[in-house]
Amino acid sequence: MRTSLARLLASIGLLVSIGLLAAIGATAARAQTAHSLDQVPPLLKTPEAKNFYAEQMAGKPAPDGLGVHLPTGLSAQQVTALMPPAAGAKLNVVGAKSLPGQADRYVAVVCTGGDIPTGPDDTPCTRALGDDAAPPLQVTLGVIEMKPGAAPALVARPAQIDGKVNWKDTALPAAPQALDDAADGRIAPDGYEGFDLAPYRIAADQTAFGLRGVWTESYSGGGANYSALYLFAVVDGAVKQILAVPMSAFQDIAGDWHKDGTRDHQIIDAANLLVVTPHSTAGHFDLLLKARAGHGQRTYRWSTTTGSYQPAAK
Repeated sequence: MRTSLARLLASIGLLVSIGLLAAIGATAARAQTAHSLDQVPPLLKTPEAKNFYAEQMAGKPAPDGLGVHLPTGLSAQQVTALMPPAAGAKLNVVGAKSLPGQADRYVAVVCTGGDIPTGPDDTPCTRALGDDAAPPLQVTLGVIEMKPGAAPALVARPAQIDGKVNWKDTALPAAPQALDDAADGRIAPDGYEGFDLAPYRIAADQTAFGLRGVWTESYSGGGANYSALYLFAVVDGAVKQILAVPMSAFQDIAGDWHKDGTRDHQIIDAANLLVVTPHSTAGHFDLLLKARAGHGQRTYRWSTTTGSYQPAAK
């Protein structure tokens, strides 16, 4: 399971000092340095960094992003009956959440294999890092309709998630270590932390929904957390992935020791926003991936060839 950064630091007797990277985007970022833990909260700017810090260092419970506490009237058995795992696959977690603005419809996920949770504090739907003998994480995503008085039914054919995203095509100033072994720059996350149910209206009559993938790394005296966004839509009667983009990078790298036993830490804290623009291509609104701070941005346009969003030429 994901090791708490706070527990890791305590176990090696470190008092961590964390700062903030103040500028992100296409230009080079300058990391700030803090000299004590109480300097951290006012310096962190992105929601991703604030949430990661609160969960790892302050012990804040992680939100139920995948809907493990299923909606009333929908059971794990009903979900897996509609989205059956492969024969012999060990169930990791089942989740579902209501789709905003779509009456009686839910996005559902079935995860098998990977690092099987054994308690309520274990992180669900993650790979078994460092255990080559563990079965691979398999993730199925679907949309379920559950009308009053009727049994749950699939709206479209479910999708098996590949999860690979191109981390070389981003203005974020840091990337997961897995990128070192990916010749094409495409890497899959360590796991999936939750749905992103913002109203991504990609066409006049079509709304997409998102899923967040994450990478978590532990260092000697620090750690890192990265995230990506995957958008899905119902296309030709099936759930289909239509976009995969890096969304955030948070990195804590230990620096020099002080005489009082504290340690400088350099922080990278950067994140993107995905904006649906008024301009359209092939009947679908263009998407703009832009830095929360700074000026880095990239436009994605609908491709009729792939039936998905592709980066526009620079």
